[in-house]
Amino acid sequence: MSENTKDNSGKAKKITREVIGYLIAIISAVVIAVLIRTFIFEPFIVPTPSMEPTLMVGDKVIINKLSYNFTDVERGDIIAFHSPIEENKELVKRAIAVEGDEISLTSEGEIFINGERLDEDYLPGEQDIKYLNQEITVGQDEVFVMGDNRNNSFDSRFFGNISEDRIFGEFVIIYWPPSRW
Repeated sequence: MSENTKDNSGKAKKITREVIGYLIAIISAVVIAVLIRTFIFEPFIVPTPSMEPTLMVGDKVIINKLSYNFTDVERGDIIAFHSPIEENKELVKRAIAVEGDEISLTSEGEIFINGERLDEDYLPGEQDIKYLNQEITVGQDEVFVMGDNRNNSFDSRFFGNISEDRIFGEFVIIYWPPSRW
C-alpha cells in the first residue's frame, strides 16, 4: 500500500469521525430540546385578549410545566390549562380561588374570598366591572380562574371551576415581543 493511499485512508477516517461527532451533537441537542419542551418549559402564544393588559394577544410566553408537580396553585398565579369546553384549546387565566375557598362576586364589581375583599392591583383601573351576584365554592382539586380583562373573558364565571388535572403549567415570562419584557 502506498503512502498516498494511507494518507487518504487516514483523512477519510478523520472526516468520518468528525461527521459522526457532529451528528451525535445535533441529535443530542434535538433530544434535549424535545425533552425540555415536553417536560419542563413550553413556549405558548396567548390566544385571546382575556388577560390584557397583563398578557396581550400574540404575546409569546414560557410556561413552566414542572411548577405544579412540586407546589400547589396559589391565588394570583397565572396558569395555563386545557379548556374545559373546547377540545384541543389551551387557555391562560389567573387563579382567583383554590380548593376550599368560598367566593362571592358582587354587582358592584367586587370579589370576596372567604369573606375578605380580594385586592386586585393587577387589574387595569379604567375597567368598569360588574358581576352577577354569585356565590361559588371551590371543590377538592379545583381552581376558580378569571381573566384580568374581566369584561372580555370567558372564564370560571361561565364554565365553572377547573379541575387541577387540566392545568399544565404556570406562566413564567414573556419572551416576545422584546418591548413587553
